[in-house]
Amino acid sequence: MRLPRPLAPGRLSPLRLSRQYSSGHTVKENDVLFLRQQGTNFPRWHLTAPLRPESRVRLAYGASVNASDLIGRNLLDVVPDSSGRDVVLHEPSMATYIINSARQATPIYPHDANTIVSLLDLNLPRPGEEDEDANAPPFEIFEAGTGMGSLTLHLARALHAANPPTTPALRNSLCTAHYQLHDFGLDLTPEDQAAFDSYRASRRAVLHTLDRNPKHSRAAHKLIRQFRRSLYFPTIDFHIGSIDEYLTERLTQSDGAPFLSHAILDLPSAHENAVPVIQALKPNGLLILFKPSISQIGDFQAWMKRTNQPVRFERVIELAVSTTADGVRDTGGGREWDVKTVIPRGAEADAQPVQVMRPKVGDRVVGGGFVAILRRYHAKASPEAEPVEEETTSQVTPEAKSEP
Repeated sequence: MRLPRPLAPGRLSPLRLSRQYSSGHTVKENDVLFLRQQGTNFPRWHLTAPLRPESRVRLAYGASVNASDLIGRNLLDVVPDSSGRDVVLHEPSMATYIINSARQATPIYPHDANTIVSLLDLNLPRPGEEDEDANAPPFEIFEAGTGMGSLTLHLARALHAANPPTTPALRNSLCTAHYQLHDFGLDLTPEDQAAFDSYRASRRAVLHTLDRNPKHSRAAHKLIRQFRRSLYFPTIDFHIGSIDEYLTERLTQSDGAPFLSHAILDLPSAHENAVPVIQALKPNGLLILFKPSISQIGDFQAWMKRTNQPVRFERVIELAVSTTADGVRDTGGGREWDVKTVIPRGAEADAQPVQVMRPKVGDRVVGGGFVAILRRYHAKASPEAEPVEEETTSQVTPEAKSEP
């Protein structure tokens, strides 16, 4: 076999030129951008709505920019706004997108959401990587307390690769469709609705998120649909109502067989709604509680022991508190530092620059709380209560020594 002749230095293969994968990205319609506008003393950041050719993006200082001037550009391109200030195009990360979006409920901040997702240890294969029954039920996760949709979006990203890809046409329809006037859902054409229903039936991983407040659920629905042009939206099923109504109906459909792989409760009094969740949870499935107070986790444990629930505590951890300095970038839970090279104020004209390296002082504290991880056991093999070890320092009297 004749081997290909090596390329001369500096020359690229035509195949590499035609398939060049990099961080470069051309801005498309329905994209959401994070714009950095040149300011008087410091830059001003603005998270756009999904770009439409006929829309206009309003910025600070009374300036604006046409969305048509942004569509077709590349990231990090510089365009002038209506006042002549430079505007740099950035793609928002998931954390930046969440903390800069409008909210009707307190979010689970991105660094906390990442921790919760990592505790689930999700390692799902892509379609076709393992021999499995085509009629096998999907991998289902239940989240009670949609709220803003921050944790929902992080969970959907972790499940995304386990599902078959959507077609570009369907994804574009999900981006551009209007909401129904008198119902909760998208106003899709019959063809698009049929394609969407067919895709939903083929999913191998599904996230069910439920909230009692319709406003919260609708806002989270919009938040997730607009991120990266509905990239993770098809993985999620939104529900409005009570936990008992939804899970009781599902258990009836499955003849009482559990169907949830994992469950997450972000509720004030989780034990009041936990019975149907535990019944629907498969053995070895994880139940995660997210609480702002450690006493709430203690109340759940007391209820669990009192009612002899087939779950057992595995870990209780405290989430780290993070600080943000400008409300623009999320630190991911770590401590952010200020590292720069500057000329000291008031120094002479020929002064040499000096390095500044110090922790940043945040203007607000975000995140924190407690997470409990419980595991579901078989009802007949429910573990007994763990013994409490106490240290005693009582002295033994001579009379006690003589007793048998």
